[in-house]
Amino acid sequence: MKWAGAASRVVDLEGKVLLPGFIDGHGHIADYIQQWSLPVLNPPPVGDVNSIDDICRKLTAHLLKNPPAPGKLVVAVGYDDSLLKERRHPTRADLDSVSQDIPIVILHTSGHLLVANSAALKMVKLSKDSEAVPGGVIRRDPATGELNGIIEEQAAYAFVPYFPRQTREEQVRIFAEVQKLWASYGITTAQDGIANPDNVNFLREEARQGRLMLDVVSYPMWKVLTKVMRGEVKLEGVEVYAPGSQVSNGGRAYPGRAGMESVPTPGILATNHIRVGVYENHLKIGGVKITGDGSPQGKTAFMTLPYTRPPAGLPANYRAYASIEQSELDEWLEWAYRNNLQLLVHSNGDAAVEAFLSSVERARRIVGPKDLRPVAIHAQFARHDQVDRMKTLGIVPSFFTAHTFFWGDTHIDTFGVERAFGISPLAHAHSIGLKFSNHNDSPVVPPDILMLTWTAVNRLSRSGVVVGPKERVSPYVALKAVTDWAAFQYHEEGEKGTLEVGKLADLVVLDRNPLKVDHTQIRDLHVLETIKEGKTIFRRVGAR
Repeated sequence: MKWAGAASRVVDLEGKVLLPGFIDGHGHIADYIQQWSLPVLNPPPVGDVNSIDDICRKLTAHLLKNPPAPGKLVVAVGYDDSLLKERRHPTRADLDSVSQDIPIVILHTSGHLLVANSAALKMVKLSKDSEAVPGGVIRRDPATGELNGIIEEQAAYAFVPYFPRQTREEQVRIFAEVQKLWASYGITTAQDGIANPDNVNFLREEARQGRLMLDVVSYPMWKVLTKVMRGEVKLEGVEVYAPGSQVSNGGRAYPGRAGMESVPTPGILATNHIRVGVYENHLKIGGVKITGDGSPQGKTAFMTLPYTRPPAGLPANYRAYASIEQSELDEWLEWAYRNNLQLLVHSNGDAAVEAFLSSVERARRIVGPKDLRPVAIHAQFARHDQVDRMKTLGIVPSFFTAHTFFWGDTHIDTFGVERAFGISPLAHAHSIGLKFSNHNDSPVVPPDILMLTWTAVNRLSRSGVVVGPKERVSPYVALKAVTDWAAFQYHEEGEKGTLEVGKLADLVVLDRNPLKVDHTQIRDLHVLETIKEGKTIFRRVGAR
């Protein structure tokens, strides 16, 4: 009460618990727009699909209720081969049983694979004669060489231009609901990682119209900016501010540790004036996102040692593969260090982590060390020696402990106990004083921060196995990873992440104290209210 002034609003929480607003360490908030109205094929507890027959029934029912216009692609999302009764991916033949005339694509829950029927393959001109795609795989029947419909990683981008699009009015309406969903989980800062140009332009227009109620940090996809990075295209009207520069959502500049120095090389896709690295109407273009490999649940995470159980039909020495060549990753990191730009690099397998670390080490040798805080997104199978190097290199790992519940049992089968138990090594990172964030990678799993915190503390799989007991952390440390340290990742620790005088009033009210309840009950806590800069943006029905 000693800080209360004439304009202060005093609220009696009546024994409820106040925390800093939750910060999404990594996610894809704008991708929810496209997926909002698509058929959902997730297994429980997110959906109700348990078999390939369930998938086909759902698709058939959807087509009967929503017959598409001729030639339009039908897309469904969320299937998970590891949890289907058949323990395999659906195939082209399975989807052809639904329709051989309507093009159909179903997206894997990881977002790193898809399955297409014959009509969809024909739509994108993929056939038995198609050549391999760098950073991707077009799976084939080993006996005939015919495509089986399963498409991995970079090869899947051939289908993206054909995905259904909502009208602008529908997008605005859906995104308002998406923001409410995020706020209902206590989130006040969200991320749109690997944003495509459409998502960037949409978010910029939402910001211009004053419709962002959350802070959103966008990291455009590296592929659309490669020519800019190489100096082949020059973008006008772009200013890049060194990470650490801070601009409030009202547009007031607060020089950070690095000051407000702009750099000469523009660093982001733009058609008019953009300031990179600072907020404007709740939107910040934070840097660039690169995909280094695939997903462990999709068996495309790039590993140093072979998979214990490789995908069906692949050899025993299968390690998956990189999504980007080492030479190109080196180019990007050097360019980022020369131009004061933060990069997020998706790196699940330890071989992908090694490629990222090597690129950062090279950039620092050539350009010199800088406080850019490049982020190792997921870093699922980062080894302890690699985590130690992250601290030396100023890298922030953003872990993904939700995997321990959703796919912990699968990872034990796929990678063996030792590697599976080491995923998302939070305890080791904490033991050496390395700050890290934690995330849900939504829409891969729902943006439930309390469930995420529960996974960091308990690491219980669906079957009840403790997936890596030595990597469990306390509730306090788990909460730091979605508040204080997540703010640090974004260079926003001066404004967010803790309850201190002078910081933004980004707050969340819980019904009980996560530091005092039984550890197994953390996921059962409820967000009662979410406050963004002093304004309530979510209140649970019945909460005062």
